[in-house]
Amino acid sequence: MIIHSQVRTVRQGFTLIELLVVVVVIGLLIGLSIPAISQALMLSKRTACASNMRQIGMAMTLYANENEGWLPTSSHTSASQSWIFQLQDYMGGSFDKARLCPSDPKREQRKQARGSSYVLNEFTSLDVTDPFGNLIEASHRNLLRMARPSQTIVLFTVSDRVGVSAVNDHTHSRNWSKGWKSVLADIQPDRHRSGGATTDHTKGSANYLFADGRVENILAAKLKQQVDSGINPARPPL
Repeated sequence: MIIHSQVRTVRQGFTLIELLVVVVVIGLLIGLSIPAISQALMLSKRTACASNMRQIGMAMTLYANENEGWLPTSSHTSASQSWIFQLQDYMGGSFDKARLCPSDPKREQRKQARGSSYVLNEFTSLDVTDPFGNLIEASHRNLLRMARPSQTIVLFTVSDRVGVSAVNDHTHSRNWSKGWKSVLADIQPDRHRSGGATTDHTKGSANYLFADGRVENILAAKLKQQVDSGINPARPPL
């Protein structure tokens, strides 16, 4: 009687082709996950920025309640103190965190220079006067006299082009009628985006604080459409 033994062949490791397939699959998975992670991180920072602006909005309202409706002044009016530091007592321990946007590449520089990632709307913070001090155009700085607070932007996200010191605390939005470039000189409409900026900065969005305390995220492309059509988004409606 002959007994035939069965010999099992145990494979050791992978073939070269199998390894290449695994490497390609891993590469594809990484390629798919990186944009998703980048998008999630951007959204997280955008949400944190909106939270900052809401805190500032609450502080502005408290300040106005104690000052007959008047909002804080810019360094242009009060050279000794920027508007953000006029709100410090109303913001408590969250002050330093709230005045700096987590997506602002210059946030640490602004922190050291007593600046902020956010700038006041010129229309709601500065009067226009002639060289002799005569009033040409009054600002919309009083909440009690503001025609439409829910449609009036009081705070923007500062442009990367703007300096980091406390004196760089307001826009020059009366000049925005000159076109998109004048807007980009003051604010960063694409502060929140995934990937690099486009040449016209219309990829992405930014947060905007309105006088009623509401924060709205607006696409940069939508803002540019307004400016291109002759609308100054910073001008308070009458």
